[in-house]
Amino acid sequence: MNMAKIYPEGGMPIGLTLEPGTYFRCTCGKSQKLPFCDGSHSGSEELPIAFKILRRQKVYLCGCGRSGDQPFCDGSCGVSLAGRE
Repeated sequence: MNMAKIYPEGGMPIGLTLEPGTYFRCTCGKSQKLPFCDGSHSGSEELPIAFKILRRQKVYLCGCGRSGDQPFCDGSCGVSLAGRE
C-alpha cells in the first residue's frame, strides 16, 4: 500500500468529525467517496485500511501518505495538529 501515490506531495490532513463505527480508508484512489472506500479497488492489490471510532470525535486522516500511524495524520507532512482537537 502506497498512499503517497494517491495524494500529491504536501497533501494536507483531512479533518472530519466521525460518529462511532468502523470505517475503511481508501488506498487505491479510485473511490467516488474519498477519503473512504467504495469498493473500487476490486481486482487490484490495494486494500482499504479499516479503523474503528469508539466515540464521536474529530480525526485527521493522512493526506500525504507519509504518516506512520495510518490512516491518521502524525504530522509527517509538516502540518502541526496542535490545538486542532
